[in-house]
Amino acid sequence: MKDWQEGFVTVDGIEAHYLEAGSGDPLLLLHGGLAVSCAELNYGPVMAPLSKHFRVIALDVVGFGETTAPGPDYFPASAQGDFIIAFLEALDIRAHVGGNSHGGWLSQYVAHQAPERVDKLIIINSLNGTHPIPPAPEGLKYVVGPQGYHPHRKPTAEGIRADLQRFYVDQRIVTEARVERSLEIATRNYSYAKARAEARHSTIDDFNEDLSYRGKHISEYAGELNRDVLLTWSRENRGTTPAEAISFLNRLKRGEMHVFLDAGHHVMVEHPQRWSEVVVDFLRAS
Repeated sequence: MKDWQEGFVTVDGIEAHYLEAGSGDPLLLLHGGLAVSCAELNYGPVMAPLSKHFRVIALDVVGFGETTAPGPDYFPASAQGDFIIAFLEALDIRAHVGGNSHGGWLSQYVAHQAPERVDKLIIINSLNGTHPIPPAPEGLKYVVGPQGYHPHRKPTAEGIRADLQRFYVDQRIVTEARVERSLEIATRNYSYAKARAEARHSTIDDFNEDLSYRGKHISEYAGELNRDVLLTWSRENRGTTPAEAISFLNRLKRGEMHVFLDAGHHVMVEHPQRWSEVVVDFLRAS
């Protein structure tokens, strides 16, 4: 039995898919930008512990999971962010917002663009939300190309399994059920993810332009986030390290940071109970 109910709501003419559990103050959770990213795979393990305290809503962002994007108008990060704002308006809620990876950029965008819809923020292992893509050669691993990722490679069970084994420190997470569901999601969104990556992430400059907000990388506006912000990071995170994330923390007016050991990019999947406890304590604090 799943720890959530599934829902759909029409947003900009699109059927937005989301998971929901619990009651109380709303907490909106946003996944990252990989083709396999979705509400279920990113946040399924934390829906139950968080729902004891909050109305937890995990959204499939437009073009991901089971929320189908109609075309390239939704390629830009800003268009994804506007879709999330419209989703909050459709549900008519003000929420705490948490975002992993690219979701860390999206959560800040929503807070800047629609501050009346956002309470506290949680940013989880997010390079996109805390730093620009670094210059070459380091930055090349984040863009389309031989040193980066390969959206031309069609998903296979073997490839997905190998990716997940590199992704998680705790190999017990790489179950056949997770491989099967990841393959299903990746296959469903393969063509769109490939086209989006080629259009927006072919070069470091293109990628950074996509992550800009009012002419600068969105992290430059951290000091304008007039709300409490929690950073949850993994020591083993691929991308921005905890030490590098501190530069973002230092820009904030009000914030704190919690670092987990022995976890990869999805710290909330590898340490769901402890991560949820940290989040609940943060959200319930004055």
